[in-house]
Amino acid sequence: MARLLAKALCCQNPKDAEPCNECKSCIEISKSASIDVQEIDGASNNGVDSVREIRENIMYPPVSEKYRIYIIDEVHMLSTSAFNALLKTLEEPPAHGVFIFATTEPAKIPQTIVSRCQSFDFKKLTVDAITATIKDITDKEGVTAAPEALYAIAREARGSLRDSLSILDQVISFAGKNFGREEVKSVLGFIDRSMIFDMAKSIVSSDPRTALTLSRKLFDDGYEVKKVADNLVDVFKELLFVKN
Repeated sequence: MARLLAKALCCQNPKDAEPCNECKSCIEISKSASIDVQEIDGASNNGVDSVREIRENIMYPPVSEKYRIYIIDEVHMLSTSAFNALLKTLEEPPAHGVFIFATTEPAKIPQTIVSRCQSFDFKKLTVDAITATIKDITDKEGVTAAPEALYAIAREARGSLRDSLSILDQVISFAGKNFGREEVKSVLGFIDRSMIFDMAKSIVSSDPRTALTLSRKLFDDGYEVKKVADNLVDVFKELLFVKN
């Protein structure tokens, strides 16, 4: 997302503020080859010295782009002293300078930093939205996948499109360009929902013998206790939602 924003800022032929993806700037940023767009890992460059270097370099005008852009991923990993060192530059940035911060834990970023930024919060996608997107991708890539297989991938991704694409790659590597739900199950090791439903039914109907038998079966099949518990919680949550 940070790369897309960088492309939108630097694109030589933008169309309604959208990057063209064809000019030299767009191509270089897509390949992470632009001199003026630097991507930095905040986890491994979290000290004052790293920030001082960024502060010095951003003062130089860009070589070929409209802006000199620094993308700092996992920015919440910066130390307190590093954030303090960055504050002055954020208060008085050069006209050509842009910082893009990415984080999964915004609560860990000091308020003094947040107050000087535009914040964009990304929400989890629905299972249906992810399913539709990976269906579109598989169609374009010539991959034949059963609808229930794509749904299972989307469900396992838990709201993250990036994770769903990683899972899709794993499944294609394992099963080839034609797969169904069983192949996805083999790759991910997710629990058969019918067993979880049966266990929920046995709990509701006060049938401990069946519940314990299913528990033993799941344990013998190598499933983690936490994963079984999480699946059960999901089922009861959905049942409660339907009931109400």
